[in-house]
Amino acid sequence: MKEEKKFFLWLFGYGFVFAFFHIMPVFLPRFLKSPLTWGDSLDFLTPFTVIPFAYFLYYRISKISQLLKRPLSATQRAIVKIVLAIGFILYVDGHGLHLSSNSISRLLQNMKGSELFRANYLFDEIISHYMWDGGIFLISIALMIAGSNLSFSSVSRVNLALLCLGAAFYGFTFTVNGIEGQTVPFTFPAAFISFVITLVLYFKGQKGVGRNPVLLFFLSAYFLSSLLFAYWGISHSGFAQFSELGWIR
Repeated sequence: MKEEKKFFLWLFGYGFVFAFFHIMPVFLPRFLKSPLTWGDSLDFLTPFTVIPFAYFLYYRISKISQLLKRPLSATQRAIVKIVLAIGFILYVDGHGLHLSSNSISRLLQNMKGSELFRANYLFDEIISHYMWDGGIFLISIALMIAGSNLSFSSVSRVNLALLCLGAAFYGFTFTVNGIEGQTVPFTFPAAFISFVITLVLYFKGQKGVGRNPVLLFFLSAYFLSSLLFAYWGISHSGFAQFSELGWIR
């Protein structure tokens, strides 16, 4: 089915876009015009790429569900739309808070301890990151519910490779976002619980009729994320940020 082939490209694209726009800005620290860096300029495009990819992935899931004659119930569709909408709002709002307050923080390095610095830090490093990561997590929940009825009778090696690679991009990025963004108290448990729940749903829904690509994508992604969180916490006796270790600025 032509739609199936495109679908795996969308899964890969979603993981890649999520990784690219969350990681690359860190490696573009040069100033375009102080206090705006090239990374800030790229980061400005983040919600304009991640959110449309997530929406069109949801659209593809809905379309294939109809073609396979496995649509969701009216209640399930309503839940998906509500969760997806809340996820989109949290993601965009959190990203906007972080982008602006992160630029301002560069001007406040000599004012540590001041009320202004503490207020900016609250929005830059705490509120915005929890909203941002919470948003992307809710989007994944909505996509998992939306694709819970999908089942492909066969998956080619190429399509499976695309799925696994996209899941690796997503899982890795979800982890580094949590560590550097200091949201580990939320993101680590979220990744592990999602992995367990998705694992149960995946094998419960198979019944020997094929594979569910959406559940397999997030199952793989959150499994990798859980492993990376556990490895980092054990190897560093805690969850030290990459910037604290001098790996990034």
